[in-house]
Amino acid sequence: MLIIKKNNISRKWQRLILSVLLTTVLLSLALTCPAADRKPATRTITDRNGKTVLIPIEPKRIACFFGPSYEKVFLLGAADKVAVMSIIQPPWSQKLNPRLKQIPRMESYSDPDVERILTLGVDLVFYWQWPQQTEKMAAAGIPVVCPYAASNAATSIEAFLQNNKQEIRFYGEVLGEKAKKIAEEYCAYYDAKINRILKTTSQIPEAKKPKVYYVGGRNVFATQGRYSAGQWLIEIAGGTFVTKDLSANFVDASMEQVITWNPDVILIESFTSPDAILRDPRWQCIQAVKDHRVYVNPQGVFLWGHGSSETVLFVLYLAKLLHPDQFRDIDLTQEVKDYYVKFYHYVLTDADVDRILKHLPPEDFEFIKH
Repeated sequence: MLIIKKNNISRKWQRLILSVLLTTVLLSLALTCPAADRKPATRTITDRNGKTVLIPIEPKRIACFFGPSYEKVFLLGAADKVAVMSIIQPPWSQKLNPRLKQIPRMESYSDPDVERILTLGVDLVFYWQWPQQTEKMAAAGIPVVCPYAASNAATSIEAFLQNNKQEIRFYGEVLGEKAKKIAEEYCAYYDAKINRILKTTSQIPEAKKPKVYYVGGRNVFATQGRYSAGQWLIEIAGGTFVTKDLSANFVDASMEQVITWNPDVILIESFTSPDAILRDPRWQCIQAVKDHRVYVNPQGVFLWGHGSSETVLFVLYLAKLLHPDQFRDIDLTQEVKDYYVKFYHYVLTDADVDRILKHLPPEDFEFIKH
């Protein structure tokens, strides 16, 4: 005869019911807890200014307040994470990423609006090495990193190249695994292109290297001096940097000094019009003016000669500009097109590249000024 033990069955059902109820309660709590109340996983890094910062493992809402930081984030495939910026991006940057129209802009990066940053849900800020502003944001719980090694000026071409790659790798490390992979691809590309140029320019006698004057500021005498980016870029490309004996990174020269240097080539960033040189009688004795060798630097997603990852293209451009015979095999138009496809996934036409090289915006482009 089968004997049913009622008490045992009752206890089993009680345990089952309690287990179901507990599971239901835990699921209910998990579902009703707002996502915003759950703190994201974090990790500790040391930024390039030597500061230890606690940042999200995968930042989701980034503020680009350091000059060329948006361009680096875009390069590394993380532009969709940008929540706010500080500067108006160049026309080609806007062309390649129409979403820039919707991204808010902070009017003053030198005095960041902490309340607005918090309202925008920013979980990471790329910023300058300025301690007071950094501490102000950090005190509000906003992670702030500096991607720029302010106290580590490169004293050789090798150190300059290494510093540039370290900066790209830092952005990759901060932005996450996908960005890290792209950063390594960029560094391999960078090495290949720069080494291609150095293989030739390192063999050119000093007497055969054109003398180059670099206008890098808001007037024709604002230039760069010893150990500046301008020095290394021009020397890599096979030029003589006439202001290399000036002691400051950013420094003003004089008309008398320019006459003494008598440069063969003058390069101008976008901050100054070439007319300021070409129409000034004092400059007519300069060899570069006589030979019509005054050039405005190209501008793509960012200024090629001003902290951009596109400086690798700038070196190719300069090498052909300074030594056209030695680098006739370089198809600069194709090089630019290949770069834009590889890193920006954007197809340029030959006419597009021509406009980039001439520092012109996309044709029929409406520039966003807000």
